[in-house]
Amino acid sequence: MVAFGALVVGLKAAEPWRIPVWPGKLAPNGDGNTSPATTSLTIYQPEHPNGAAAVICPGGGYSTLVTEPEGHGIARWLNSHGITGMVLEYRLPHGRPMVPLLDLQRAIRLARSNAGAWGIDPHRLGVIGFSAGGHLVATAATHFDSGANEQEGIDPVQRFSSRPDFAVLIYPVITMGEGTHAGSRDNLLGQNPNPELLDEFSAEKQVSDESPPAFLAHAKDDTLVPIRNSELFADAMRKHHVEVELLKLPSGGHGLNGYHGDSWDAWQAACLKWMDAQGISQAKPSSAQKTGKTIAVTDEAVLAGISPLNWIRSEHAIHSAGGGASFRLAFMHTDRVLLNVDTSANQYPYASRFPIVGWTVNQGPVQTHQLKQGETSFVLSAGVANPIIEFYIKGMSPFEDRYRGDVPPNSVTITGFTVDRACSIKAPPAKPLWVNIGDSILSGDGAAYADQQGRPADDRWAGSDDAWASYGYLLAQHYGYQESRLAFGGYAWTGGLGNLPPLAELVDHLTSTTSRLTQEKWVPAPGVVLINLGENGAPPEDAVVAALQRLRQRCGAETKIIVMIPVSGRARAEITNGLSRYRELKQDSRIYLADLGLMEFPTIDGQHPTTAGHQMIYQAALQVLDQILK
Repeated sequence: MVAFGALVVGLKAAEPWRIPVWPGKLAPNGDGNTSPATTSLTIYQPEHPNGAAAVICPGGGYSTLVTEPEGHGIARWLNSHGITGMVLEYRLPHGRPMVPLLDLQRAIRLARSNAGAWGIDPHRLGVIGFSAGGHLVATAATHFDSGANEQEGIDPVQRFSSRPDFAVLIYPVITMGEGTHAGSRDNLLGQNPNPELLDEFSAEKQVSDESPPAFLAHAKDDTLVPIRNSELFADAMRKHHVEVELLKLPSGGHGLNGYHGDSWDAWQAACLKWMDAQGISQAKPSSAQKTGKTIAVTDEAVLAGISPLNWIRSEHAIHSAGGGASFRLAFMHTDRVLLNVDTSANQYPYASRFPIVGWTVNQGPVQTHQLKQGETSFVLSAGVANPIIEFYIKGMSPFEDRYRGDVPPNSVTITGFTVDRACSIKAPPAKPLWVNIGDSILSGDGAAYADQQGRPADDRWAGSDDAWASYGYLLAQHYGYQESRLAFGGYAWTGGLGNLPPLAELVDHLTSTTSRLTQEKWVPAPGVVLINLGENGAPPEDAVVAALQRLRQRCGAETKIIVMIPVSGRARAEITNGLSRYRELKQDSRIYLADLGLMEFPTIDGQHPTTAGHQMIYQAALQVLDQILK
């Protein structure tokens, strides 16, 4: 395992930020029902992170949450020792015992899925809980799984393990039997729970050989939650030969004298010492990390792996203001990769408008990261030897300038990679090229939202997007092509948001001053171009004809150009007439009309498809495109 002390060089301490734990408006209850997805996670990053992290579960008897002293205060304390703290505001159970556990398991998976972006080591991710939050932590330490199998349609976050790597329990409720805190039990299990339920949520009865190591602290004079709770758990851990330490404090009661004083200081000091002994809090950089190097993004091997036609190249960087722009690179002889970025020119009015990027390591689950003002680097991979990384711009705001000047101010700018000194980069063999041209629907805007969640606020579009959920991306993958994309929110045949020009002009220009062409052609010439425009307004026939003429000039005679009618049916007549007129003028036999007919599919707002909606469009399109491409 690679130590994180040197991996996060370049990360800066940020203001805490709060994110939802569940996607969409509803979260599972564990009984086949759902309830409002109110669970949140507040992430506190230290100025000098050592890679260790903990999800913090405040107490409150399962009837409320003591979020400041047993949550945010703990996160700040962890930060002062280089540990990332994440405060979980879990749903209260109201007699539905699986609800808090599902929330904590999801938070653990979510942290692991974002380990690179958040600068944490996914193998040093623990849980800390107080009182009833301690019971929740003990439950998570005895009820976990390795993640869902990789199946199409499975939420990628659910593929990560929910097992914590360590557990810290402070004056915890443990048992549901004799000596329990009756209020916590009743709020969790309801009135008159059956014996099986009592056993299931008595953590001392669920410890196994696979349970993670644990540290416990409890005052001997705690009358609200007797110390016998911690003793039962420690005894069970020892029986299963799992590392455990129980600090018995002479006084302090429940809450340890109101979260200050000798007993409070004693448990924190002992806990830090225990974490150090376990190798949790002290990550020492290896010699390889000390001798790392930077590979410039302008290296020929890197440029060979970027998606053609949608990256702007400057002297020291590559830039893109288009969702879906991507690279695929193999990093040899290294087990850590940092992506170096430049956000100094970004002019977003709100932090939530900054682009969100995503990537996979060795075809694993997608990890994500939202860029921040002043950020210079973040971790793409750690602890994986010779990783193959596929990266893409997942979501972008459609409202800022995307076109004027050499580099639009809202571009994602990449300058290079920090890797081990022996590293070299290779681009995997190139596939034939497929270019998608479209608007917010083809872009995947809104695809990360749930059915009928609603249109995002103007400053939240980036978080709603998923370029890889797009049916256009899925089609390119299905037919064995590499995708490039000229697809933008609010775009039409005649131009659109962000100062974008008509398609006949956009074909030639990445920006108002930067050409997309090499010797008057698209290089490489795409095998397929798929156009799906018209949702944002019916085009004049002349605009359709001009765009198709220009495309044919730039692509060459062999490219198959497919014009798809919007799935809403909008502009069907205008697009059909424009394409027919072009055919008559040019006698072009390699241009095709694809009309899927009117379709019903899940949307966030009556227009933008959800991920499931894109899957339905993709499946319907296969039946039409098979006749053209096979």
